[in-house]
Amino acid sequence: ILNMQIIKVILLFLSLKLLAQNNTDLKKGGAFSLFYENSWQERFEKLKPHWHYSWNWELRENYPDGIEFVPMIWGRGSATQSKIDYLNNLASIGKIENVLLFNEPDLVGQSNMSVNEVVNLWPLIETLNIPISSPATSAPLNDWMKDFMEKASNQNLRVDFVAIHIYHKNDSDKFIELIKEVFQTYGKPIWITEFAVRDTNATENNPNIYSESHVISFMQDVLDEIHDLDYVKRYSWFDPNANNEKYPMLQTADIINENNQLTTLGEYYASYNPNNNLSNHKKKINEITIYPNPSKNLIYIDTDSSSLKASIFDLNGRILMKKIIKTQMNISGLKQGVYFIELSTEIHKTTHKLIVKK
Repeated sequence: ILNMQIIKVILLFLSLKLLAQNNTDLKKGGAFSLFYENSWQERFEKLKPHWHYSWNWELRENYPDGIEFVPMIWGRGSATQSKIDYLNNLASIGKIENVLLFNEPDLVGQSNMSVNEVVNLWPLIETLNIPISSPATSAPLNDWMKDFMEKASNQNLRVDFVAIHIYHKNDSDKFIELIKEVFQTYGKPIWITEFAVRDTNATENNPNIYSESHVISFMQDVLDEIHDLDYVKRYSWFDPNANNEKYPMLQTADIINENNQLTTLGEYYASYNPNNNLSNHKKKINEITIYPNPSKNLIYIDTDSSSLKASIFDLNGRILMKKIIKTQMNISGLKQGVYFIELSTEIHKTTHKLIVKK
């Protein structure tokens, strides 16, 4: 009997450990812009992130399966009623779960917005029906960020989590100390949407002082720590573009090169908390084609699949049509307007915008 009790305790302990591990499963992300859109699938399969953002608000057609897309309202130009409506529509059909906001508004070269401008836009932002981030400043405890968070608190503005960038803590202990200080200061869940080891003095003629071994050691220590911090919900290592003039500053932090080959650092990032669903959702970018689009009465679907489940949604997320199809679908019953059509097999799923013209 005693042995059985011990076994039960051990099994309970293991189940709790697995549960705790599952709670961290979605933490690791990837950040790749529209510049890399044609290689998103390959990069995701190699780095195995659970979520991705592109510094853009739009869910692109044929977006890869098996990974969460997180849109971003990058600056004032994206903070419009039409884009808020678009994102709420995506949320209503389960395509997005979170939204990131305003990329480095404290910097002239980025979204370049004053605190008051952002605060004035916030009533519109708050109409999003899913969790929203704070603006992501170039440093999480700078004056801009503190001023915004104070005004948000005083005016009872909704900020569901804090998005932060960290490039100025190249020692793992100091990095974690800063994370803890951010949480103590703002008291909000944290997404680390950009971080890496950077030598601000490095140029083509002045080599980066941080060796690859130093950066690997940094990554190992930091990832272990932030996975144990419950209030750190997501993180995404920043991968530099080798064609950028500032690349030497981040050269040893590169995780995947311009030919989509993993570096040694990238191999470690890929192995840590991997998203293994990506290999089960492999999909070519142009696997499914719908034509004509716009259409009036009939659409054709070009695919290798023998049959597809097709669902058509209006902009409010309501299902208007749902059927099994092979190569074509009659849409004569739809009024003129813009719709979403979701096509799926047992392992593939893709959403397209469909325009009906009468």
